[in-house]
Amino acid sequence: MAVSSHLKIALNEYDARIRTFIPDYEPMLDAAAAALVAARRPVRTVVDLGTGTGALAARVARAVPGVELIGIDEDQGMLGMAARRLRKHRATLTAANFVQAALPRCDAMTASFALHHIERHRVKKALYARARAALRAGGALVSADCHPASNRALAAAGRDAWLAHLARSYGPRKAEAFLRAWAHEDFYVPLDVELTLLQSAGFTADVVWRRGSFAVIAAVAGRAR
Repeated sequence: MAVSSHLKIALNEYDARIRTFIPDYEPMLDAAAAALVAARRPVRTVVDLGTGTGALAARVARAVPGVELIGIDEDQGMLGMAARRLRKHRATLTAANFVQAALPRCDAMTASFALHHIERHRVKKALYARARAALRAGGALVSADCHPASNRALAAAGRDAWLAHLARSYGPRKAEAFLRAWAHEDFYVPLDVELTLLQSAGFTADVVWRRGSFAVIAAVAGRAR
């Protein structure tokens, strides 16, 4: 499903509306781009999974001048917006489902609010294994996404904070309706489980940014098994 259909918004509204949907969106993406320093190798080529409108890819280009960007997304409309945003950078955009597509050889991979669309843990673990195989030795995978706490009280507090953020733009009733609707296609993996999935696929993973239910994870690829 196209992102605009999933979020029930017009495509040209996405970049403005995403900031009303996700708290701390700007600092989170800034932290994700900065986290590429975790790579234990020069970062010359970055694959952006579910690149969307290219918001994270553009930050990567600013953080790593001259980097080659490869964006993968199955939403053609979003790719058109990414092409305009990244027109001054070295960017190749591919229309494909990154869960199924071949992953190009690279020094780093990034993702922002893309990996939570993977429902099954075994599918995500398989993606991480393919990502590790595509990364050159010492390469890094950086993801910004929603990862609730495992502790029920902390998870509830995180959800309440998200609702409060949504309610500031849409009111309490619509805020609740958004989270209920998104839950049909968004699968938020608890942070400790996500780290375990990465580690089982051969990564050393660290949390480099955390606010409420949202986190940026930087995972460095170990040697191929």
